[in-house]
Amino acid sequence: MRRNSLIAALFVSVLLISLFALQARGQVSLTGNTITGFVFDPQRRPIAQVYVELINDVNSVLQRMRTDGSGRFVFRGVSQGRFQVRVLALGTIYEEQTQEVDTSGRPSRETIQKDFYLRLRKSGPVSAPGTIFVQEIPEEAKTIYQRAVADLDRDRLEDGVAGLESALKIFPDYYLALERLGLISLTQQNFEKAVGVFGKAVVVNPRSFNGWYGLSCSHYALKKSDAAVEAAQKAVTLNSNSSDALLILGISLRQAKRYDEAEKPLKQADKITKGLSPDVHWHLALLYAKNLNRLSDAANELELYLKTTPDTSQTENIKKLIKKYRESSPAK
Repeated sequence: MRRNSLIAALFVSVLLISLFALQARGQVSLTGNTITGFVFDPQRRPIAQVYVELINDVNSVLQRMRTDGSGRFVFRGVSQGRFQVRVLALGTIYEEQTQEVDTSGRPSRETIQKDFYLRLRKSGPVSAPGTIFVQEIPEEAKTIYQRAVADLDRDRLEDGVAGLESALKIFPDYYLALERLGLISLTQQNFEKAVGVFGKAVVVNPRSFNGWYGLSCSHYALKKSDAAVEAAQKAVTLNSNSSDALLILGISLRQAKRYDEAEKPLKQADKITKGLSPDVHWHLALLYAKNLNRLSDAANELELYLKTTPDTSQTENIKKLIKKYRESSPAK
């Protein structure tokens, strides 16, 4: 799994609608307009593998795709009307952002450019339900932390990180500062630092879902499979309804070569997301094809992956793989 893909996949569970159904409703056509653009972070760097949605005026999701390596997204065949383009940045340190697009009266096949510059989130992702953690924090550390959060809100990332680290020098057990610094380190792919920060966070607050989840993602990225599995199991214990925690547990078990165990959390994640998570289908397909020799099941999962990711550039290659698996699977 690509590292940016893992980050962007956190806490995302969105209703998908197939292109076939959309065409039947007249929302997407072969001769319509194109809406395209790029997604950037506050430092004007492209953000890859985050989800972007096209939404109509009755709040139905028409298309959904991930940005490519340059942060670009493209929605083709858009009919005339009023739409919203929404960047789903849940689970990252960025805020969700939406822009309106009005294609009414525009010539057919016109390309409309919409770029996004995401702002830093004011707080971390949602923790496990009912989790409350209270600390007595020295006033000096609290003041510095609040100033750091303000810097992050103003897209002053370096100043914000420096402020978080200063607050932690005064009060090393400052949980909110640890969680925020861990999320930033994870998003920046500084996984060694993220392991240290999240590791400290879960010592301070053993019931930190975000801490255990971030620790699992960091260990997984560093290929420390057993540690990733242990942390993911703690996250699932704290929130058994988190499809994202189940997903990281499943892929960590697969990375640890515990293939028979890996299927169960992935199937649970599939159930929670009602079959609408392309990441779950992709990793089930890998598990079935590469490790369990269940080629027919792998083909089924790849078909579901294509259904939930209709705009992937790998459609033809995946279709060939599905055909190969169908032909290679033993007859029942």
